[in-house]
Amino acid sequence: MASSLVTAFIYDRYETYRSQGLGYEELIPFDVDVTIDGLKRALEASGHKVVAVEGIRQLVALVAEGKHKSWDLAFPIAEGIFGGAGREAQVPGILEAYQIPHVFADAATLSLAQDKGLTKMVLDHHGIPTAPFAVVPAAAGPSAGAGEEKEDVGATFPLFIKPTWECSSKGIDQKSKVGDAAELVEGVRRLRARYPGQSVLVERFLGGAEYSVSILGTGPSARAIGTALLDWDAAESQQVLDSHYHVPYWARGAPPEGHDYPVKVVSARDNPDVRPAEEVALKAWRAVGCRDTGRVDIRLGLDGLPYVLEINAIPGLRPSWSTLTKTAEFYGIDYDQLIGAVVESALERYPHLRSKSESAELRN
Repeated sequence: MASSLVTAFIYDRYETYRSQGLGYEELIPFDVDVTIDGLKRALEASGHKVVAVEGIRQLVALVAEGKHKSWDLAFPIAEGIFGGAGREAQVPGILEAYQIPHVFADAATLSLAQDKGLTKMVLDHHGIPTAPFAVVPAAAGPSAGAGEEKEDVGATFPLFIKPTWECSSKGIDQKSKVGDAAELVEGVRRLRARYPGQSVLVERFLGGAEYSVSILGTGPSARAIGTALLDWDAAESQQVLDSHYHVPYWARGAPPEGHDYPVKVVSARDNPDVRPAEEVALKAWRAVGCRDTGRVDIRLGLDGLPYVLEINAIPGLRPSWSTLTKTAEFYGIDYDQLIGAVVESALERYPHLRSKSESAELRN
């Protein structure tokens, strides 16, 4: 057992927002009780004294009352609902303003990772492969520039379009893969109407296999704990888009039950794509500045090379369901061990907390 640290566990509860009338698509970032209870139990199993904090409003209230002064650490998984590309950064921003140590990346990194267009710009700067792309700014007219984006991505059709700030396949449907200029203009118009104020990412369609690399650690100590193949072809119970992109559960009007994605954990021993995908994923993770744990989604081009799709800096952590937790379990890392390792990674940044943790362990 590790420390007796007082840890504020900050989350957004799915059922709370559902009871307020939000639709399934709006509910995507929020965590179901299985996740919340599992994380709380895992932290307690490591000796943490857990303070449950539901959402940013309760966090603000507790900070205003000075209750945060007893906290040693925060474990924030709340992703927010308002604020565009800054949603996931809001809670960490408050924690940093009040000098509360926390797990996961800082506010600036989370804002960057939330914006797929800006992330790809950073990856390009570092020479990390990502599909050629262009961004249709929110300020443009509904079809302004859309017909010319194919020139910027350096490719002929098909192209792929999606909103820049969304997660969990929000904004992706049967019309996301566009085959000509007319479909591109209409698709951009549709996304800008559906997600007002948000830019649209247009990128070369990658026709190869898709992988999700799960990562543990920060900077030079970060390592890939495993890689999962997103096996759309085997997803017989789901609708599939051109054998490549699926229709997410929210688009089918279904709650997040069953499984996260149709993943199959693969190893470098059996799959030659794994090692190159993990190498690229780790480069992206370090370049953007992500910390502790998360996922980097990779897709192969028709040239067989891996390209970064996006970075998940606050990953899903539902026990035995989320891609990262299932990948960890495949490699013998159970849920409690995973969450303990995430906290240990964070404590590397806070020597005073590590000392307190080690002292408590010696006393026990």
